[in-house]
Amino acid sequence: MKPCFGYIRVSTQKQGDGASLEAQKDAITGFASLNNLKITRWFEEKETASKIGRPLFGGMMNALASGEAEGLILHKVDRTSRNFTDWSRLHEIAKLGVNVYFAADSLDFGTRGGQLLADIQMALAADYSRNLSQEVKKGLYGRIKNGLYPFRAPIGYLDTGGGTLKAIDPIKGPLVKLAFELYATGEYSLDSLAVEMHARGLMRLSGRPIVRQTLETILNNPFYSGKMRITGKLHQGGHDTLVSTALFRRVQTIKAAKYGKKCTKHGHLYRGLFRCGLCKATLTGELQKQHVYYRCHTRGCAAKTIREERLEAGVIEKLRTLQITAQDHDKIADDIQKWLSVNGNADIEKSLRLRISDARSRKDRLTDLLVDGAIDSEAYDLRKENSEFELQQLREELAEFEANRAQTEDFDGLLDLAANMAGMFAAASDAGKRRLIRNCIEDRVVQDGNVDASAAEWLVELPKLGGGQKNSELRDTQRAKLARSARALGALAVG
Repeated sequence: MKPCFGYIRVSTQKQGDGASLEAQKDAITGFASLNNLKITRWFEEKETASKIGRPLFGGMMNALASGEAEGLILHKVDRTSRNFTDWSRLHEIAKLGVNVYFAADSLDFGTRGGQLLADIQMALAADYSRNLSQEVKKGLYGRIKNGLYPFRAPIGYLDTGGGTLKAIDPIKGPLVKLAFELYATGEYSLDSLAVEMHARGLMRLSGRPIVRQTLETILNNPFYSGKMRITGKLHQGGHDTLVSTALFRRVQTIKAAKYGKKCTKHGHLYRGLFRCGLCKATLTGELQKQHVYYRCHTRGCAAKTIREERLEAGVIEKLRTLQITAQDHDKIADDIQKWLSVNGNADIEKSLRLRISDARSRKDRLTDLLVDGAIDSEAYDLRKENSEFELQQLREELAEFEANRAQTEDFDGLLDLAANMAGMFAAASDAGKRRLIRNCIEDRVVQDGNVDASAAEWLVELPKLGGGQKNSELRDTQRAKLARSARALGALAVG
């Protein structure tokens, strides 16, 4: 009996794609018995034949070329190959004297006519695969165009059946949202956040505890803010969002370290918040003799250390010098009330619509820049993605504004904070102190044991908010920014 290899294949692990593996094996075994052939080795593959360079198929061809068997029995032509590169290898081993048989096809591969018929069938199989691929892509594109995500729902969402939108998971969804919110505080690294979310019960799709890599994938996925990133391009999704675009973008900014080195949950109170006045390196806290000292670790830098208690006293003093007076508080509050009663909301809405129009124009100009060669395709894709996120964020802000137009009360907390930053800081928790520092002072440095910083933009612009001068477009923009941040900063009474 002539020794032969037997080869069976299906396209994927999950489906039989025609005849199942067992059916193919039975057909080949029966063919071998009728033709006095002996199967010495089976090759069972679960991979599409359209793919060039299948490892198992290639290994089988090499074994036949080295003379390990005299023949090869296949089920059908389309089980063998659906690309011309692998098909040519079958012809090569035939030229070496290896007999090729097809158990379910009535053709003789050892003759010119049999090879012609086999070549035609293989060409038809290859065309079938190409057409199937195009039809699948059409179906996927159709779903994407309608805002449907054609793949498995990410953590925090549930699959609800083909052709339907993903639904928010009532258990994992709020936990994913919390992960974004916690990371946006800057108080967590990915590792410490993974520990925190595991403690709160967030699990992977497999049911195993959340890990750093999975958490990073979650925080990088724009799906949670309403966008679908597919093959590197963004598409608008129709599903309900878990986080706002503004929150998603802030998380990306922190991850990109635009605010300096990311802080971890565990550590000293003022870690990562102050820089050396001489070399601008971030000061690092160290515990020595029951006291925390912050020092610059740049080699050769002459900066001195500063004790945490002195650093805190310096922060309080700086906040006291930057906060507005009680008289200013009353005057600004009166100006705001007058401004809102006359045209304040109109100014805010006008600014938002102008910014949306400007963002659209900048997005449209990107194509011209690409065509003119001013930017490459990689820069184009990055700028386009940023533009789409910016547009979505502005639309969300406009929708929020229209649903809840600014009122005088929205600015009360903001004014109270501006007038009593030092007192609020002294009474705040550790987490509250860190938030106050980030939101109220900028350019924070320590030099010769003294704290220096500048007022945050909102604090500088606050006195101008209700000013009686004629508004310019820039003033409208500044007012709109303050109005949007009034609730968030005003609620900074930091427990």
